[in-house]
Amino acid sequence: MEEQQERRNFGEKGGQPSRNSGQTGLEPEDHRIDIEISPRVKNWIESLNNAEKSTQSQSQWPRIPKVPHILRGTQDFKKLYEPRVISIGPYHHGKPHLHQGEMIKPRYAQKFLADRNRQDIEALYTKILSKIEEVKKCYDWSSTSEYDNEALAWMMLLDGCFLLQFIRSQDDGSTDDGGTNDDGTDDGGTNDDGTDDGGTDDGCTDDGGTDDMSNVLRDHQITFVEQDLFLLENQLPFGVLKLIFEGFNDDLTMEKMIKKFVTDNGDLEESTSEIHLEEASHLLGLLRSALLGHSQPKEERPPDKKGESSSSQGICGRFCSPCKKGKQRGIRQSFRNIKELKAAGIHLQPSGSRFLTDISFNSYFFCGYLNLPPIIIDDFTKSRFLNIVAYEMCPDGPDDYAVTSYVCFLYELIDHADDVKELRSKHILYNCLGSDEDVAHIFNEIGNDVVFTDVYEVLKDRIQKHYDKRVISTWIAEVLHDHFRSPWTVTAFIGAVLILFLTAVQAYYGLPGN
Repeated sequence: MEEQQERRNFGEKGGQPSRNSGQTGLEPEDHRIDIEISPRVKNWIESLNNAEKSTQSQSQWPRIPKVPHILRGTQDFKKLYEPRVISIGPYHHGKPHLHQGEMIKPRYAQKFLADRNRQDIEALYTKILSKIEEVKKCYDWSSTSEYDNEALAWMMLLDGCFLLQFIRSQDDGSTDDGGTNDDGTDDGGTNDDGTDDGGTDDGCTDDGGTDDMSNVLRDHQITFVEQDLFLLENQLPFGVLKLIFEGFNDDLTMEKMIKKFVTDNGDLEESTSEIHLEEASHLLGLLRSALLGHSQPKEERPPDKKGESSSSQGICGRFCSPCKKGKQRGIRQSFRNIKELKAAGIHLQPSGSRFLTDISFNSYFFCGYLNLPPIIIDDFTKSRFLNIVAYEMCPDGPDDYAVTSYVCFLYELIDHADDVKELRSKHILYNCLGSDEDVAHIFNEIGNDVVFTDVYEVLKDRIQKHYDKRVISTWIAEVLHDHFRSPWTVTAFIGAVLILFLTAVQAYYGLPGN
């Protein structure tokens, strides 16, 4: 009661100026009211103060995020984003349907570590355990908190050894490490000392005793394991893999095998020099780098005398407003598919490389040429693209949205099976699915699950400008493209015109009086 009385008398004791005092206000210190802050609010304030520190203390190794919540409502989410045979890392470890895969890992790990004695394996485990705090920061806390340091370190060792041995076995072209060396010669199944090792030297290590692995993973399982290894939530920090294979006498060979494994799964040419392992975060990140290449962005060149040129190898995108199914409304765009572009005199050509960034458009007076990189579409294309798109959407992922932009661009070009057929006829798309309708359906589904970007805004704007001239140039472009595609047709046309001219001259001079 006394405290309330003091608050009521606050103004009487000088808290407020009297009407006749001539004062216009109070000093700031006279207006203070002490309020006790609850512990919960103090924790909130402390979390804000420590936000910058927590950001600076992140792992030196890149993070492996989970698929963003915005994509978790995707149809067939488990089929597209979750492993079917093998779990790598803590996100899907221990799930019942992956139990058989856990039984396979020790066989592959033992084979990879066959040339190390027990002390070496213990030293390797200790080395991973010493980096366990770095490993924890790579994953979501809710997943790593279920394991103590020793269990998590053992998981990294077992999964890493399985992953590296699986890559080695695929490089040999079989699951049993064959009976040949890398050069294709038969090694006779003996060790260096002449004793029978029960197998072969696989070109990486003298394993001193190679068991037949063909009964561990069958061919159909291998196909699904390859898909599992390129899922966003099924990754291992590349720093862990380096800890495991560094120190081997063949660590350079192991790096070459990793590069080859990535390029093979990306259906790319064997330009393994484009992949730099020192920049790698995990296998999915390596696949993304291989698909994009490391070519420098082409600068926008002014139009030359023959026409205008636009390229999209410079990628610096940002998210645009998502739009309903149809086409992007970020720029003034009236063309809807490849069929309409062809009707406007815009023709397709394969680019000089398979890199997704190698997209360009050349506009001439009558014709335009859109260059697109060749791509192979198979059963895993949708999952592969969507996991890379999910990686780019994460706060810790790449911020250029390069693959997302490519997927959106193809989505805007492909509406129906006729569009896919046109891409096939130009050797830009290779269909391993079966029907062209299936391919069109895949890109329409992928486009529904991503947010549009404006990376190709300049390129699409130039396409639109050429498209707007279709009333004047479409007929001329079609005639030139259909009837003058080879020197023979041009020669035949000139010959026909010359014959008509000479016939007309002969008829003129054949008239009476001429």
